[in-house]
Amino acid sequence: MTSVLTPVPSPVARHTTLIPFSLWTAHGPEASVLAKAELPHLRAWLAQSLRVDVQVDPVQEPLLATLSPPHERAWALAAGWPVIDGGLPWAARAAAELGLADHKATDGWAFVTLCNWHVSNGQVTLGDPAFLQIDEATDATLCQAMQSFFAEDGIALHAFKPGQWLAQSPLLADLPTASLDRVIGRNIDPWLIGSHVAADALSPAAKLLRRLQNEMQMLLYTHPVNEGRRLSINSFWVHGTGALPVPAPQRPEPTVIQTLRQSALQQDLIGWLEGWQGVDANVIAPMLARVAAGEPQRLVLCGEHEFHVHDSHAPSLWQRVRAHLAPISLDTVLAVAPLKD
Repeated sequence: MTSVLTPVPSPVARHTTLIPFSLWTAHGPEASVLAKAELPHLRAWLAQSLRVDVQVDPVQEPLLATLSPPHERAWALAAGWPVIDGGLPWAARAAAELGLADHKATDGWAFVTLCNWHVSNGQVTLGDPAFLQIDEATDATLCQAMQSFFAEDGIALHAFKPGQWLAQSPLLADLPTASLDRVIGRNIDPWLIGSHVAADALSPAAKLLRRLQNEMQMLLYTHPVNEGRRLSINSFWVHGTGALPVPAPQRPEPTVIQTLRQSALQQDLIGWLEGWQGVDANVIAPMLARVAAGEPQRLVLCGEHEFHVHDSHAPSLWQRVRAHLAPISLDTVLAVAPLKD
């Protein structure tokens, strides 16, 4: 199942600041902690802005979520891309920036990210690839060992950064895949390529990549690079699939703030709040200054299953009085409920 979202229109040109993982999915007492958060600039922003849109994930059995998380969909909307769940071509964009791809080509692209699959109690969990700390030498060794297997299936690998490669093949143009940010710390089973469709409906590309993944797991299991490593490199994740979209009218790129990502993925509420204090001082405060200088702003707050769009707006007299007499409780802004079917 795919879903296509429509951009939120704005009557005036606004600079967009997008903050992934800036909404916390509250399962209980966390909301009371959020209510007391010391974020003065965010409070000031909320007192002089309007929430103009909220977009929530549709329930998509068996995932209970979209393959592309809200911040990726909001980013694609801001860039003017068609938003196809699991088909946002982040790898193709990276390839274009390196001069490897252009809009005339029909090839698809994907990120291939080396990772650790942790097995416990019959469940396989995807660990954060950042914890593997793969250096350039290890990356080169594994790319040399694995690229011939990919090439046999018509997939070319290109260096991107240690632990992550760019894969190129027509097979990747229309293959939905789950974002890495969706799967880190979770059971991989519902997110494997093709898991969102019936087994007899798997595409040839999905079948090929599943087989290739199994072959590479066997290769990595005994590979010398894993000797002495605390965390073994035992698999890879394919994500960011798609081909470059037809060029859309040029739009200013949103400013994307990734400060909160790691603490959110680790479910570290205290670290997340500390990160928010830095965002408040270093991101929200300058936004307020730009608003004061007459520059309209847009803020997109993103959570696990939804994103909220706030536009700067001159507050009415009533809003100013209300902000003074009854300050906004931040739990009503930052805490969101778990998605339910």
